[in-house]
Amino acid sequence: PNLIEIQKNSFKKFLESGIKSALEDIFPIESYNGDLKLHFEDFFLEKPKFDIKESKNRDFTYSSELFVHVKLENVLTKEVKRSRILMTDLPLITPSGTFVINGTERVVVAQIIRSSGAYFSQKFDNKTNKMLFLGQIIPTRGAWIEFEQSNKDFLYAKLDRSKKIPLTKFIHTLGFNSREEIENVFGKNELLDLSFQKDEESNSSDAIVELYSKLHQGEKVPANAAREFVRTRLFDRKKYDLSSVGRYKINKKLDVLNRVENTFLAKDLKDIDTNEILFPKGTLLTRDIIEQLRQKRQYLRKELVNSEYHLENEMTNESAMTYRKSETDDNLYVKDNISNFQTGEILIEADSILNEELIAIIEANKEKIDEKIVKFFLEGQNVEKKENDVKKVFNEVLEVYFLDDKENKTFVKIIGNNQEERSENIVLSDIIASISYYLNLYMNIGHVDDIDHLG
Repeated sequence: PNLIEIQKNSFKKFLESGIKSALEDIFPIESYNGDLKLHFEDFFLEKPKFDIKESKNRDFTYSSELFVHVKLENVLTKEVKRSRILMTDLPLITPSGTFVINGTERVVVAQIIRSSGAYFSQKFDNKTNKMLFLGQIIPTRGAWIEFEQSNKDFLYAKLDRSKKIPLTKFIHTLGFNSREEIENVFGKNELLDLSFQKDEESNSSDAIVELYSKLHQGEKVPANAAREFVRTRLFDRKKYDLSSVGRYKINKKLDVLNRVENTFLAKDLKDIDTNEILFPKGTLLTRDIIEQLRQKRQYLRKELVNSEYHLENEMTNESAMTYRKSETDDNLYVKDNISNFQTGEILIEADSILNEELIAIIEANKEKIDEKIVKFFLEGQNVEKKENDVKKVFNEVLEVYFLDDKENKTFVKIIGNNQEERSENIVLSDIIASISYYLNLYMNIGHVDDIDHLG
């Protein structure tokens, strides 16, 4: 067999599609105020200046210059300039599957790492004689999310290997404003109760500021700035990528139906349209019943977090430019000041009620206002329709119980992610489901992973 065929074919694929894909992930690049945009159009490789033999003789690298065609667009004047940019000298693979670097022939040895996905492991603490669990969400690119327990039973979370914060405070950062909201979603839990002791009277804004502080060696910023930073760190595709493999593995691991076998339904499962009881409470969830439930997932799907305030939505949907003061308030309010970026003059103040007069002000000054604001308020769907199209977060939920040796019932809420999710970046549904999985492990529901298995 040709033992170097895989390496050569892999590099060929990198040249043909990998480079373009990587550059498309980066572009377009915008200036701070959105006036200028740099677009990627195409790339090409020059012929190597020296062949393989000459590169070795002259102690050079066998490489090719990588050029990129870009387009610079002035959003305000509509002026466009095109240019060619030298990106780098790209080392090339030789027919023998090696690279010539500074005249020396070398091979690339891939580092063996765990593929992206959600993983849960355990370790025995000799001091307390207890089993402790560890949870990790590992991306291909981006910040790790980790859950752990101290030897005093407190639960913590860490983002991007930073200092840990109480797990309940991390949950607050996702858009949960009170202890009551958290307990309504995850259920009452002794370990969460302990975490709340370190997290008294916290809310979403306080929590996001503290998380930012942990990531920046104690630096404090306003809640909006902290929220924007964390939001981008987790939900911006350019900074966070699971890959198709990671999405597959997360969906498989966090499927609510993969951890309910041999438990009993704690509530009737009903058809939400007809109110017909599909499976009565007390039903033993055997493999056959679980297979039937796989065909009825729509009845497991629930919205667990307020769609207007959760962390992911403010990143992925520009409707964060408006808000409602309450669910019963019919008015939309402008979230932040809208200013003339040339003079700094405030044209519309934050918290103003959105009406036709305000839209007219934006229309009259659209050449002097940030392009994103103009697009949101003036282009495409009307603002009311955009507000109604805010992305909602759905999880699949089952409330079950299991019996101990004395036939006593233990009730537990099991939350899975949205199995319809196909995006290759993490979503809030995944984070909520992973927290539930971690908590469920302490009730003997779920499975730990083999840490020596790299799949």
